[in-house]
Amino acid sequence: MAKKNNLVILPLGGLEQIGANCTMIGYGKEWIIVDLGIAFYDKLGIEILTPDISFPVSVRENIKGLFITHAHEDHIGAIQYLWPQLRCPIYLTEFTEAVLRQKLSEYSWESEVEIKTVAPRQSTKVGSFDVEYVLMAHSILGANGIYIKTPAGTVFHTGDWKIDDTPLLGDAVDDVRLAEIGEEGVDCLLCDSTNVLINDKIGSENDVKTALTKIVSKYKSHRITVTCFASNVARMETIFSIAKKAGRRVAIIGRSMRRMLDIVSNTSYFSNQFKESVNSILGDEAVGDMPPEKVLLICTGSQGEARSALYRLARNENKTIKFGKQDVVLFSSKVIPGNELCIREMQNLIVKSGAEVVTTDTDDGIHVSGHPDKHAIAQMYNWLHPRALIPIHGDARMLYEHETFARKNGISNILVAESGDVISLSEGNLLRKVEHKEIVFNAIDGTDLIPLNSKVIRERSIMSYGGHVSASLVLSHGGNLTSFELTVNGIHIDNDNNKKLMEIIRQTITNEIVKSDGNVKLLKSGCELSIKRLIFRHFDKRPVVVIHVHKV
Repeated sequence: MAKKNNLVILPLGGLEQIGANCTMIGYGKEWIIVDLGIAFYDKLGIEILTPDISFPVSVRENIKGLFITHAHEDHIGAIQYLWPQLRCPIYLTEFTEAVLRQKLSEYSWESEVEIKTVAPRQSTKVGSFDVEYVLMAHSILGANGIYIKTPAGTVFHTGDWKIDDTPLLGDAVDDVRLAEIGEEGVDCLLCDSTNVLINDKIGSENDVKTALTKIVSKYKSHRITVTCFASNVARMETIFSIAKKAGRRVAIIGRSMRRMLDIVSNTSYFSNQFKESVNSILGDEAVGDMPPEKVLLICTGSQGEARSALYRLARNENKTIKFGKQDVVLFSSKVIPGNELCIREMQNLIVKSGAEVVTTDTDDGIHVSGHPDKHAIAQMYNWLHPRALIPIHGDARMLYEHETFARKNGISNILVAESGDVISLSEGNLLRKVEHKEIVFNAIDGTDLIPLNSKVIRERSIMSYGGHVSASLVLSHGGNLTSFELTVNGIHIDNDNNKKLMEIIRQTITNEIVKSDGNVKLLKSGCELSIKRLIFRHFDKRPVVVIHVHKV
């Protein structure tokens, strides 16, 4: 794949899309993987996609480790589905380890996973790679960038990050170490592009605390519900603090938030103040008996997930808590692209219940992003002085905007890649695409992992647009049609047209029986093609057609 002395970068997800972040770094025959996340899909009954790991599996014996930057689902969520095929050691820091262990506890092979906890600034030697974690601020605890040294050059992978000098809970960017790494020399920077289209400066978690405090004061006679990402523990701690000052008791609605608090309680981030807040949390059953002005709910479901706690409240499905005119719901979160319609539908239900909705559209101070704006990205360039750049973590528009911005900031050696591109960093730090591997993401379908281009998914897609037709033919011993039954799903056919259709299809089947001359396989394929043509001609639909033949 690459010359022995070249460093190879192979993104398997996270480029020209949001989510499924996964990147391979290679030297000689050895590889490491950075992140193994999921992407959200919400089509054809599929909710989750994972990266295509057919290539990593083919070189499994040469993979020295999987290094995780942080515990968000788009960076860690595919491990539980894909690790059994990889079986490599996993390296991560304290909080991310706690999250992963909780995820893997449901699987029988959990004890087989070799998990190695590392500390920021600690150097870890695996094969030809020297790997160091560097603290980053983000919207989840324990986020890190990864500094990778090889005999052929150095790579810095930022993971997800932002600059926040007052994070309240969690870590600030380790700017001292970043500046030192910049002095050592970074041959290639892989940098988060999620917010590169934003010109305004991204605020701090402290700014959110100020904005939420004002809103809680404004609605002092209402019951307040705040929805945010379950993984944003710092935001939960901020809300605990605001509620305490306002004389309100907090209730947590949603299992994923409770799970996250359980995880934090086993880490060094669990301060005495945080412990006091968690220990005073109300149970759901107590909320209904409390005066509205004495309660503050923290709730999962900010993205309109159909089974989330907030959506159940919006549909009036919670047994003890009912929204009404005494309620105001604050969306302290951003809208993940693709979730707009689900969120709007849920907000409409909330408003119809009598409650008021406050979002970042009406008060943008109630949420700050965990990703860098252009000011922060420029600062990262100033710290690291990269000789080459590959924009990562973003759709095509974001990646190309990142390229334009980097050129304006003096970086000329840039390669805008897509998932599957094999990139060589050769002598002189020249980035070159040497090959492209076709990437086919996997779909989590119930308990199965199937390629997104599989026959099952293709048929499901066709049925969603064209419907399904099933015909059962009964032939006599001599091969004549004695009866047939037609089942049509997903195509509107009124009674008059149904009678005509049956007559036409009967004649078509009779013709195909003559053509097939007793060959059942030929009869099936002929009937499928003819019926497809008939349905398209009469109803402008292209259904999946299935033929069953029975001889008596």
